[in-house]
Amino acid sequence: KKFSYLIKTVCTSKILFKNLESHNSFPDFGSKEDWRVKCNQIPKKKSSKTFKEFILKNFEFKQISNFPGLLTGYYEPIINVSHKKNELFKFPILKKNAVYNNKTRSFIERNFKNDDVILWTDNSINLFFLHIQGSGIGEFEDGKRVKVKYDGNNGLSYTSIGKILIKRKYLKKNNVNLFTIKDWLKENPKISKDIMNLNERFIFFSYDSKTNSQPTGSSGAHLLPNYSIAVDKKIYPLGLPIFIDFLKDKSIIPSISLDTGAAIVGPNRADLFLGQGRLAEKKAGILKEKIFLITLIPRVVK
Repeated sequence: KKFSYLIKTVCTSKILFKNLESHNSFPDFGSKEDWRVKCNQIPKKKSSKTFKEFILKNFEFKQISNFPGLLTGYYEPIINVSHKKNELFKFPILKKNAVYNNKTRSFIERNFKNDDVILWTDNSINLFFLHIQGSGIGEFEDGKRVKVKYDGNNGLSYTSIGKILIKRKYLKKNNVNLFTIKDWLKENPKISKDIMNLNERFIFFSYDSKTNSQPTGSSGAHLLPNYSIAVDKKIYPLGLPIFIDFLKDKSIIPSISLDTGAAIVGPNRADLFLGQGRLAEKKAGILKEKIFLITLIPRVVK
């Protein structure tokens, strides 16, 4: 059912057809016409056996590299917000302004304009991870919520503070994840800000009241929890169906390339969107699996 859902989603979406032939990989993943032909041949019967036979007969599998890569996870965090600044809510969530282009995180935090503040939050570490995730949910003290949406960045490179903490021997490589990084930052307030500022990339946001909508990936499409992945856009066109092959247990799950990320680089590197809130955070925070990415390509009869 998951595989049939994957292909039907690809076929009904315009994302792949929009990006396929303009991507530098063309024609490695097929042409628009090849995909249209196969999409029109999708069996109406919904049995998994019928669909598996259809896939094997009509598609080929392509693996770019034999070197395993890494699957991580991302999610929409929930953070506390306020319209007004006070002693608790003193960390700004900023809207996009060209004056911040190519300015570092530390510069922006010291020199932001109050007119550019869309909301205030109460925790600098949670705000930092909102920047890492790219979107989230803001919750007011009365329980009302707003969608906090990605609206651009300052144009500087992303730096993983996890790698910095390993290099400086603050954390061990086999014990680095979202939660151990957060704990370390909380336990080391005197230097945590300096560590976070080593990631100079700064994210800007907008917000609206439609909190039930899924976040939008760089493809322009809504992200589907447990299906949508961020990939290296230099290698894969957006909208492409991709199977994630886990080295550990040889299991395979279907996904669609609908997003990109500054840290997502390489042929077998992906970031799986896991949804919204605490449970999604728990899953994403510990997800680190060795994988291969296997794409589907229409089988063309010559």
